[in-house]
Amino acid sequence: MKEVKIEKCPFCGGENFIETKVNSYGSSYLRPLKKKGLRSATLFATVCTDCGSVVRTYVRSPQKLLPKKER
Repeated sequence: MKEVKIEKCPFCGGENFIETKVNSYGSSYLRPLKKKGLRSATLFATVCTDCGSVVRTYVRSPQKLLPKKER
């Protein structure tokens, strides 16, 4: 996975960010629409600490969403 560098918030121009899980209890997961198995990946977010906007959402291991044959 390529590293994404966010330097400025597109909403307020702020330069301070934190990385967090979307749900602190770990219950928010992405699952493929075609549910063939129990693959899932935790959703994370980059949040601007100046205005509170979520400037990016992502999964750290997107390949986990693919069937084992396709990884």
